[in-house]
Amino acid sequence: MTTDQAPAATTTIRIVHTRAEGTLIEGSRKSDGVWEIVRTRGFRSSRTVGLYVPHSRDKAAKTWIINDAAGALRAAGFTVEVSIDDETPGRSFAEAEADRNAGAEDRADRYGERADRNTASGNARWERTRERMRHRPPGQPILVGHHSERADRNLLDWAHRQEGKAIEERNTGKYWAGRATAAEHYQQHREDPGRTQRRIDKLEADRRRLVRQMEEKPTKLVGEGEELPDGAVVVQTYGDGSRWCQMPVSAKTKARYESDIAALDDELEYWRDILAKAAERGVKLWSRDDFKEKGVYVITRWGTAVEVMRANPKSVTIPWSHYWITGGPGPWSVADCEQAKRDGGRLHTDTVPYNEVRGKVTRAELEGLDPGQVQELIARKVREARGDAADE
Repeated sequence: MTTDQAPAATTTIRIVHTRAEGTLIEGSRKSDGVWEIVRTRGFRSSRTVGLYVPHSRDKAAKTWIINDAAGALRAAGFTVEVSIDDETPGRSFAEAEADRNAGAEDRADRYGERADRNTASGNARWERTRERMRHRPPGQPILVGHHSERADRNLLDWAHRQEGKAIEERNTGKYWAGRATAAEHYQQHREDPGRTQRRIDKLEADRRRLVRQMEEKPTKLVGEGEELPDGAVVVQTYGDGSRWCQMPVSAKTKARYESDIAALDDELEYWRDILAKAAERGVKLWSRDDFKEKGVYVITRWGTAVEVMRANPKSVTIPWSHYWITGGPGPWSVADCEQAKRDGGRLHTDTVPYNEVRGKVTRAELEGLDPGQVQELIARKVREARGDAADE
């Protein structure tokens, strides 16, 4: 059926959201016109779960997507029921993360098979083409007017097409090999200590925001003559008789916030545990205490050693000039950067957050080293900070 055809009167579509399963459409059948309506309204189709909203599991409902789809379906003649449960907890974050890691492993296997298949096909096509062209010396000209001219041109055209297809298949194999490598390192990428620290900072900020939203009462303007809603507190009355009121937080809204906060607490506990395990493996988690002494150099994400000017609660301050001083990894002292100031201007500074620090060296460790030895020292310090085994 097309989207402009009216559905049967008994057709009822249910849009259901739970934190455990996400947002799903129930009651739809193939070719009933529902997919054509909701596909441009945030829904996707899957052979396993049907019509769904991506990334809706373990989260509060995206009501703007649900209401938009429901309105469009009703306008097309469907009977639509909407059921949203934002209060009941979904999966634990550890369970959800385990599912994501398992999915990454499955993707790595699939992508690896595609890479092998395309690369093998491209290599085989290339070899077949070379084998067929073996009798024709490279650079041999076409004998114009000879009885072999047409066959020779056809052969060269065929070889050109085959070589192009072989290169395309090889490139496709490289693409899928890259995707397979990324999927293989998915969990390692997710659990990188620096990235995990940044994620924890963001989650803590999100939690503080939700707590404020739950505690702060929403406001509403009530016109003159209108009855005040139950529980409303008048904050200000205007000359036209309208009143600016604070409204009580509904029990449903409060329950949704509490579920969101509980989910954030669960996720924070998971990532803090990941950091604790990294520290047990020997990974260094940097803080202000590591850079308080004088004459200490921070190893940045670019592999350069720059003298620390000041240790802050969340970062260290370093000279900005080290970005455009050339000559290897350093070490760049504050004095070096002072001398490199352009046009006699002031010394600009930059900060390196502790979750981006790669290592630390002291002035005493750097004393008397040539550039090659400095680079080796920096590399060793970075390995030590990552908890890698020391070189024998």
